[in-house]
Amino acid sequence: MPNKTLTKLVLYLLIPIQLLIFTFLVPPFQKPDEQTHFEQSLIISKGFLSCQKKSNNTIPIEKKYISFIKTPYLDLLTHGETKLPVSIFLKDLFSNIQDNKKINFNIDHLCSFPIVSYLPQAFALTVTSISKLNPIMSLYSGRLFMSILGYFWFLYLYKRIAKNFKLILLFTFALPMTLHQISSFSYDAVQIMLALTFFMLIINENIGVNAQLFTVLLLFLVSKKIGYEGFFLFLFLIPFEIKPMIILGLIFVPFYLLSKLSGTYDLQYFASNQVFDPLHQLNFLFSNPINIFKVLVATTIHRFTFYLQSLIGIFGWLEYGLDPLSYLLYGLFFIYVIVETRHTLSLHKNKTILLSLTLIISYIFIILLGFVFYTVKGTLIPGGIQGRYFIPFVPFIILLITQFTQKINWLKIKMGNNVKNIFSILIIIYLMTATFYSVFKRYY
Repeated sequence: MPNKTLTKLVLYLLIPIQLLIFTFLVPPFQKPDEQTHFEQSLIISKGFLSCQKKSNNTIPIEKKYISFIKTPYLDLLTHGETKLPVSIFLKDLFSNIQDNKKINFNIDHLCSFPIVSYLPQAFALTVTSISKLNPIMSLYSGRLFMSILGYFWFLYLYKRIAKNFKLILLFTFALPMTLHQISSFSYDAVQIMLALTFFMLIINENIGVNAQLFTVLLLFLVSKKIGYEGFFLFLFLIPFEIKPMIILGLIFVPFYLLSKLSGTYDLQYFASNQVFDPLHQLNFLFSNPINIFKVLVATTIHRFTFYLQSLIGIFGWLEYGLDPLSYLLYGLFFIYVIVETRHTLSLHKNKTILLSLTLIISYIFIILLGFVFYTVKGTLIPGGIQGRYFIPFVPFIILLITQFTQKINWLKIKMGNNVKNIFSILIIIYLMTATFYSVFKRYY
């Protein structure tokens, strides 16, 4: 039986405390692309949902937001190793001076972002605008709103998911990188929660073919520009009849592709990009199929450790992380989840093959997308790909591993309950302290 004390400590202590640390201790715009995500949420809150032209799209925004976005010391904090000037920041944080004069703000760089992922943040900014909070307070309020929404959304899923799979859900949500992104302005927050919802619906047996499952999948796929199309294949893990699946697939796929062509993913932006050359990269890949193999092998060899570490947690703009012991403890937590859930569900051999192929195909797809759209000419290793992109796959990876460990009966952790409880308490205290120290050391 799983250690109930450890589970409760993670559920009601570690997760909430780390959410608060990542919400309030991390200064504004010190999470991946948070400034851009804040801008996108802001313009949606103003009622602007799509670009009307290919260039020179501008909308009127209050000057106070523009000044906040361009705050010099926040920009230095983002692009250097400087510390936050606390006295100046606190003065700005509690300032009542607000310049509501509207000036034109160019949003061409926001035209390709999905709308679905920013609706909660946009709602929060609408409320803060009505409440006349200053921009810094608005950002922290938006972060707090996302933390609360994500946490209670997770608790709902945790309550509904089949008992034997609760630890898988708990581990995925408790990853520091998950909590770092949940408590931010980012499309990752909604995307991760939709992925966990999809996993819960997939794994709960006898749910039948229903609109709920397909709606969650559609929202998940449109919540990010591109990269998770392989998730559609996970539907075949459910014992659907083939004929209804084909019919629903014929309806679902065109509808999804249509949503992408409507502007949520702007290929023309990448085609005209001055830094990357997607056409050259595609020509390189297809000129010789061996090149695809070279890219995949070189990336896996050189970046696997980084992907794994940043999946657990490399924060800010990939500039600081946890200490080695913390990474080790999360690795042991991963093993513990596998040990405790290895007898939960035995998939048919064909479904195990399907699960394996879907994960492999998804990995290849994401790597090649990064190579085509975010990699300069002359290098085999794609840029722009981080471990957090693989968080939605974690539950399915654990599910796959458990298929190969079900017959291993010697994987047992023998320890008295009192000793387990003491170790659990010490581990949770250490992880909370280590997270606080890591963030504080970087910015203060």
